[in-house]
This record gives sequence, C-alpha cells and structure tokens, in this order.
Amino acid sequence: MSKLCRVNLERSEEIFSKIEEYKQIVIEKLKPHAIILYGSFARRDFNEGSDIDIVVVADFKESFLDRIKLLLDLNDKIRLPLEPVGYTLDEFSKMFLKENNFILEVVEKGKVLYLSENSPIYKLLKTRI
Repeated sequence: MSKLCRVNLERSEEIFSKIEEYKQIVIEKLKPHAIILYGSFARRDFNEGSDIDIVVVADFKESFLDRIKLLLDLNDKIRLPLEPVGYTLDEFSKMFLKENNFILEVVEKGKVLYLSENSPIYKLLKTRI
C-alpha cells in the first residue's frame, strides 16, 4: 500500500522524471487510451504539500475504488505523492459530452502525458499534447 510522500521542491526535475517513469509503467501494464496530468503539477505552480493529480483512461474492469488502488499499487516503487483517478473510455466520453466540470477542466487545463493514436478520444485530446 502506498505511503504519504511529500514534494521536495529542490528536486522538482526528479519528480517530473518519476512522473515519466510512472507513465511508462501504466502504459506497459494497462495499455491506456490516455494519461492526463492536471492540477498544480500540470500548471507548474506546485508547492511542498502538492500531490500529483493524474487521470488514466483505460479499459478497466475493476470498480472505481479498485482502479485507484491499482493505480496506486503501480506507484509503490516510485513513491510519488500521487492522486490517480481511473475512468473507462465510456465513462470519460460520457462525462465529456455531458460537460462534466471536472473532466472539462482536466481536458482544458491538463497536460496529456500519453494518448493512444488508436483511441476514439484521440481527436478530442490530440491538441492538448
């Protein structure tokens, strides 16, 4: 189980390197449609108490809470102060079409870390890369 981690501001580039490492693990294990960084790390206005907010869109079979556990378990060795959220493609698409405020903010202000060219949401997110 993940432990609480804090951001060392003097090592911010190392944090971004670890985010990249986490992204690669998620791609390898889950073959996601998209990985989106949002919040203070996407805006680069983070502080020592900031966590790393990530949305992963993948073909999850797990319940919503089990997805979070799965995404946190993938972080065990890296130990980022991570706050991941996992959505299925259907959930993400429906929330976007219904103009869900959270999803719209993630899409408009987030940074797409990974986007599968074969994904149905490619056209929606490709301008955010």
